[in-house]
Amino acid sequence: MPKPQGHRIDRITFLAHPCCYAASLEQVVNMPHERWIAYHEHEVVVEQRWYETIARVGEREAMAYQPCYQSAEEKALAEHGRKHLGDRFLTLAGRDISTPEGATPETLAALAPDISEAFRVRGKIGWPAHDLRVAVFSYNYARDLLAAFAQRGLRFDPDRVVLQAFGESFEGCAHTWTTMLPPYLGVAARVEIPYEMTVPDSEVLLHSRYLRRVPLAHDCALYLFLDADDRPFAYYHRERIRLADPTFYARLPLETSAIVIKGQSGETLYPSDGRCGTTVAPDVVRATEHGVETAVKARNRGIGSPEPIMYISAPEVSADRFIDAAERTLITAGS
Repeated sequence: MPKPQGHRIDRITFLAHPCCYAASLEQVVNMPHERWIAYHEHEVVVEQRWYETIARVGEREAMAYQPCYQSAEEKALAEHGRKHLGDRFLTLAGRDISTPEGATPETLAALAPDISEAFRVRGKIGWPAHDLRVAVFSYNYARDLLAAFAQRGLRFDPDRVVLQAFGESFEGCAHTWTTMLPPYLGVAARVEIPYEMTVPDSEVLLHSRYLRRVPLAHDCALYLFLDADDRPFAYYHRERIRLADPTFYARLPLETSAIVIKGQSGETLYPSDGRCGTTVAPDVVRATEHGVETAVKARNRGIGSPEPIMYISAPEVSADRFIDAAERTLITAGS
C-alpha cells in the first residue's frame, strides 16, 4: 500500500485569542484601569513566550491561529507566525453558529448521533445550549482545519499527533474552543494546555504562582498553584471532551473537613466545616461517604453551570501533604 503523501505534522498548536489586553486596546477595554494593567503586564510576559516559541517551532509542527480583537499586537504576532511557519501557520477564526455557514444541514446531520447520545447519557434537561454551540463550532473547526491541511499538503498520523493550546484565557477560550476538537479531528490525543503559555481569566490565578500540570485519568489534568501566602491549591479540567460525556468528578484523598473550595472570583463555595454554600449546586460539589467530590471543568465555566471553574485547597493541611494528595486525585464519572 502506498504511503500517504504530504508533509507530516507531529504536533498541532492552537493559539486562541491572543493579545486581549494589548496596549492598543487600552481605551476600549471595559474594565477598571488598574485591573486591566495587571492583566496587561501578565500578557506582555506571555506574549514574549509566544514569539519565542513560534521562532523555534520545528518542521513537524503546525499552528492553528484563532484571532479575536484584531489589535495591532495580534496582527503583528500573526505576521510573525506566517513568517516562521509559512503554510504551517493556519488562520482559522471559526464559523458563526448563527449564520447559515455555521449551522449547515450537513453539520447538524453529522452531529445528530452525538446529540441523541448526549440526551441519553446526560438527560433531557440540565445541560445548557452552550454545550451544543461548542460542539457545532468544534465540528466545523475540525472540518475546516482538515481541509486547510489537505490544501497545503499537510498530514498527520491520527494515532500519534500531539495537540496543545496557547492563548487566552487559560480556563476560558483556550480551553473551551479546543478540547472538543480531538474527536472531530479523529485523533487519539488530548489537548494539553501549558499554563505558562496562557493568560488566565481568574484573578485568583493572576496573583498565584504556577507549579505544574499532572495528567489524570479520563483525559483530566490537575494544575497546581501556590497562592500569595505560598499555600497550594488545585484546579482541574478535562483535555478531551465529547458532547455526550457525563460530568466527571475529582476526589482528593483528604478529610472532608479540611477541604475549601473557591470560585473564579475567590468566593467560598465550600467552607471547611463541610457545609455547602448557597451558591453551589449539589451536583457541582458533592459530599459523599468517600469524601468531597468536585465537578471537573469541561464544557462550561460560570457558577450555575454544571462544570464551573473551581479552586480547591486545604489551608490547615501541610503543603507537602496537600500536593501529594492532589496528585493522587481519583477521577470518577457522574451518573
